[in-house]
Amino acid sequence: MNHFLRTAAPLTLLASLAACQTLPIGPTPTGTYRATGTEPFWGLNIGPRDMVFEDPNGPTRIVQPTPRPIIGIAGEIYQTQRLNVNIVHSRCSDGMSDRVYPDTVQVTADGRRFTGCGGL
Repeated sequence: MNHFLRTAAPLTLLASLAACQTLPIGPTPTGTYRATGTEPFWGLNIGPRDMVFEDPNGPTRIVQPTPRPIIGIAGEIYQTQRLNVNIVHSRCSDGMSDRVYPDTVQVTADGRRFTGCGGL
């Protein structure tokens, strides 16, 4: 086999895989990404301008400017001074209903960790 065929085949495969890559799910200019959790109940909205975390069991409502996401291997990461959000693109069930979400979401809000599900 000549040198061109040995090096061109892996490059063609890489180009094909890159073309098939899905775009990250996150806030769009017209939409908001929503995540929620149970026991304890909490909610997160990531909009084009702000991220809003609410814990209805306490007085916690945190509003932070939406940062540019870090695109990880499994999903997106949003980091601010008070909120860290890790979105993993793996199916998630909230445990209280039959609803299945496209993402598993972990939020750290002022040092407290919350786990739940999310999707647009």
